[in-house]
Amino acid sequence: MKQSNNTFQRNLLYSIALFGTGAIFGGLVMLFGFILITGGTAEPSQPISAPTLAVSAIEPTEIMVADAPEPTQELVTGEIQEESAQTEEVVIVPTLEPTIEPTVAPSPTAEPTLAPQLFRINSEQSEARFSVYETFPEGTAIGRTNQIAGDIIVDFNAPANSQLGIIRVNLRSLETDDPKRDISIRCCVLLTAQDIYEFGEFAPISFSGLPDSVEVGQLYAFSVTGNLTIRGTTQQSTFNVELLVNSLEELRGRAKTSVNRKDYNILNNADNGFDYHGVVEEIELEFDFVANAVPQN
Repeated sequence: MKQSNNTFQRNLLYSIALFGTGAIFGGLVMLFGFILITGGTAEPSQPISAPTLAVSAIEPTEIMVADAPEPTQELVTGEIQEESAQTEEVVIVPTLEPTIEPTVAPSPTAEPTLAPQLFRINSEQSEARFSVYETFPEGTAIGRTNQIAGDIIVDFNAPANSQLGIIRVNLRSLETDDPKRDISIRCCVLLTAQDIYEFGEFAPISFSGLPDSVEVGQLYAFSVTGNLTIRGTTQQSTFNVELLVNSLEELRGRAKTSVNRKDYNILNNADNGFDYHGVVEEIELEFDFVANAVPQN
């Protein structure tokens, strides 16, 4: 009788353990199934675009430019002697005391400067990305997308008059090296599977550190402060920008900043109860962009 009771108790414990294991396994399956279904796909709901700018409100200015004098023959420090009929050698005789006749520089003349130019970000040649350090599994996760749009107006003569339009990024299209992570981001982290959270935006407010003038072939560093909106939350942020005026037809640049995920309710411990994602607080944001000149009417 005692042995039968022991057997019954043992079988009961096995049954409870099996039931518990099944419940946990079933719960995990349901959870991953929910994430998979609600995570959707990375396919954008519409082509990327952003509000456009116009240069009509910016008046071009003129500056005085002095023409550089042409070099004269007297600046040459040597002359070539005629070939000798006997030696057939060319003899270079240096001029010991070259005579430089004074020249009069032309008076400054007014030349029309470059008009303000509208540039539009080329999404095929640009990239927006985030990087964040994960504590479990340990490593840095990087998400990328080329779905970025925005306008830039450069006033070459008065850069303070330059304008930056709203920069818009399709966050749903972000991809990392792990498709499961991507689904989780769309489902539960950035909520970008929902149309209301599909796009992130940066609306500029002010510039700092702009140069006095802009020249082709030069690299400039400055900062721009504005309102950054992610997952329906807006916070002020400042991007450090490096801009190369590659030509009158093309700009190349990089903008970067760091944000705290809790400021945007991303993996907020208060919402989740515990930080089961193992992600550090600081997130790095970067934009590499190429912008092409837009023909003016």
